[in-house]
Amino acid sequence: MRNIFDQYNHPENRLTHALACSLSQDRRLLRQFIRWVTGAPVNRTGALEIVEQQLPGELDVTEEEAERRGLPDAWIHDNESWCLLIESKVAASLSNDQLRRHRRTAEKRGFEDITVLAIVVKSPKKELPNGVINREWSDIYRWLVEQSGSSDWAKRMSEYLEVAESKLSEEGYLKEGTLTVFSGIPFDDKEPYNYHEAKRILKLAMVELRARKDLVRGMGMNPKGTGRSAITGLAGEGVWDYLRLKGGDNDAPFTKFPHLTLSINRQRVYASLVMPYGMTNAYRRHIVDLGYDDFAEYMSEVNDNLVKAIRKADGAKPWVDVVQRRYASQRSAPIVDAQIGFDLRTAFPSSKRNPVKQQPQWLRAAYEGLANKQSNLQIATGAIYPYAMCKAVKSRIILDLIANTWLSTKPILEAMVKGNR
Repeated sequence: MRNIFDQYNHPENRLTHALACSLSQDRRLLRQFIRWVTGAPVNRTGALEIVEQQLPGELDVTEEEAERRGLPDAWIHDNESWCLLIESKVAASLSNDQLRRHRRTAEKRGFEDITVLAIVVKSPKKELPNGVINREWSDIYRWLVEQSGSSDWAKRMSEYLEVAESKLSEEGYLKEGTLTVFSGIPFDDKEPYNYHEAKRILKLAMVELRARKDLVRGMGMNPKGTGRSAITGLAGEGVWDYLRLKGGDNDAPFTKFPHLTLSINRQRVYASLVMPYGMTNAYRRHIVDLGYDDFAEYMSEVNDNLVKAIRKADGAKPWVDVVQRRYASQRSAPIVDAQIGFDLRTAFPSSKRNPVKQQPQWLRAAYEGLANKQSNLQIATGAIYPYAMCKAVKSRIILDLIANTWLSTKPILEAMVKGNR
């Protein structure tokens, strides 16, 4: 076995090498991996051998020589009749001919019980040869996370996949799909916000949120709608992306239509329904024509929904942001000319369920700003989840909270789209 820090040149080989090292170092993990992949236990794990980019019994060859000969990326075998061959792909496509050659090579070496494992970023639509098991790298990651509580090597490997995913995405090598899956947002005092990690997590979260049928049914979310073409903000306070809603032109700027936004910044997660600064006049007039009292009634319903949605999320708050900003250029950081942010509960009478003291002028200011709009004014309504207080942020539960936050804003969305009910 190569040293774990002795990396290969090609990403596929680096990932396979890290996995092989982890399995080799933890024999219990190796046994569980084989059972997970094949569905059958292998009792002689102590006798198992793992080799990379070489044939069993041969000396190490160079990476270039292994590529030329078309050898499997890794072999797990018992030195007798059983073996598991691993072929991994990231950017390259999976070839059935290559998989068949791997099986023939193993047969020529005297192996009879042969399984081929193809690890890919995105599962192929074509049918694979008999005896080939397909797993995505994200499946491997999910399995490793499940094992990480009892295996340090599983934890190291899952963390390595997270880092590799960020690097390969930045390099443009990982063009579609992911190596990992969303497992929470880890930021806190011990693990401070990091732009590259936030960008990776945001991408994973949006993939899963875009696939949610409750958002399609409840909010008219367009699962095929485009989001941001590039997530920027290296020097900023956070990263964000959006989901389009049905009824808006998918080719038009998203700032012309209400949309759902998710922001991950240095202190918190913020999920909101946005009335963007460039929103077409019909949407704005539907809100303005309500008058403040009816507008407040709609927002009261939103507030009640949000309070229910976040009641088990410590530290979460129903939140409204009103921002006036401009941009020096299309890709530059915004220049903020005015901003107010407030807990939506301030607009309504205090009670045991609402301990926040009433100050309805904040909500009135938001309405008046929209009614008398003369600038790039944007209003966002949703909920914030601070890292320091909300444990749910660190798990997959936050995805449900985000979705329920958006669903809670449906009354004001309906008012924008349809006018007074």
